[in-house]
This record gives sequence, structure tokens and C-alpha cells, in this order.
Amino acid sequence: MPDSATGFDEMPLYDLPAGPASIRKATGRRRLRARFLRAGSGAVDDRDLLELLLSGRRSIDDAEALARALLDTFGTAPRTLAARPDRLRTVPGLPEDAIAALKAAEALGIRMARAEVPDTVRPSLGSYDRVIEYCRTLAGHREVEEFHLLFLNRRNLLIADECHQKGSVCHTPVYPREVCVRALELQASAVVAVHDHPGGSPDPSRADIHMTNRIRDALKTIDVTLLDHVIVTPCNAVSFQALGLL
Repeated sequence: MPDSATGFDEMPLYDLPAGPASIRKATGRRRLRARFLRAGSGAVDDRDLLELLLSGRRSIDDAEALARALLDTFGTAPRTLAARPDRLRTVPGLPEDAIAALKAAEALGIRMARAEVPDTVRPSLGSYDRVIEYCRTLAGHREVEEFHLLFLNRRNLLIADECHQKGSVCHTPVYPREVCVRALELQASAVVAVHDHPGGSPDPSRADIHMTNRIRDALKTIDVTLLDHVIVTPCNAVSFQALGLL
């Protein structure tokens, strides 16, 4: 048994195949884990974090190389986590258990962001920036446009958040009638719409403004308020309320 005072970097290696390359890789992973646990996320980059997620799996021979391949394909760690399982399967050598781990990490991140959403969701509240950040976590790193809906009750408490539609890199079909049907099913009193711009600019297009007006007018017929429409990118977000478009 190792001495209780032994640090991460001095811990003995177990169950390693013979050979200096395997020992070097295991030692590197062990030091990476130690650095991450000692200094936190600021001490590691995207590749390191992906390597930590992937390492230790019997189905993966070289977690570092696979992490690099994921970044070559998707660009960043958040975009990697946000990628659909079928897109992740296009990366050579990425096994199903690793895909499940990546999607689980994404789900945990979204749940953490949702836990920070204030009890009452109103665009006029000072804590509304947490809602915006949650919207960015929910959809800001997608490869294609997705249209999400946050349903609120009479006290503006969050009932549910759902992905309403998925589209292409520049368009998502949205059907106001279906938005109304779902609002009625959930007995919602208000809705916040969210969609992403994979191209990087959060500025609303004419089509975005037209679609928002159609949804707002449709919801009015069933006495449901469209509180806001938020457009998100990996780095920015724009609120229609803040722009005076609602």
C-alpha cells in the first residue's frame, strides 16, 4: 500500500502494460490529474479537460490523441460536448462509452447552469443575466440552429425548457401553432424563446424579428406572454426585450 503522505505525482502505477511508452502516458495523465485537482480549471486547457474525461477507459489507447482529434473536428471543448452523438461517431476511434461520458458532462453543465436561474424569471430583474447565461449554456455551442422554449407559470417560475426545433447552420423552422399547443399542455403563462446563431453574430435578422412577432401574436390569442427572445452564440447573447423589439 502507498504511504498516506504520498502525492499524486509519486503514486505507484498499477495494471500497466509493459513498455516505456505506456508508462510515460500513464505518468503524464497522473500529473495532469494532479495539476487539475490542485490548481483547478484555470491550470488546464480544452485539450487537457477532454483528455481527463476520456482517460482511464479500457476502450481508449491514447486519450491525448483522441482529445486532439475532437478539437480538430469541433474546435472547442464546449462545441465537442454540444455535438450530437451521430456527429461524435464520425471521429475515428471514439467509442460509445466515451460518447456517453461527453454527453453526460454536457448534461451536468446544463443542470448546473439551470440551478443558477433565479426563482422568478423577468427581463427587468437584475438577476436576468443568469437567465441569459443559462440560455448560452443551453444552445450557444451548437453546430446548427436550434430553437428552445422556456415555459413559465403565473409567478414566472420555470416549468420546463425544451428544444422545439432543430434546423440547419442558418435556419430553424418554427411553427407558432405548435408553440401554443405546448404552452397550453404545460399550462404556461409566459414563454422565453431561445435560439442560436452558429455563425457567431447574435444580431437578429429580419426573419428572426418576423418569426418572433408571429409567435408573440399567436401566444396572445391564448393569453400567454412572450417575455423575451434571446439569440445566443458561444461568446455573446442578445435580448429582444433589451433591444426594444418586444
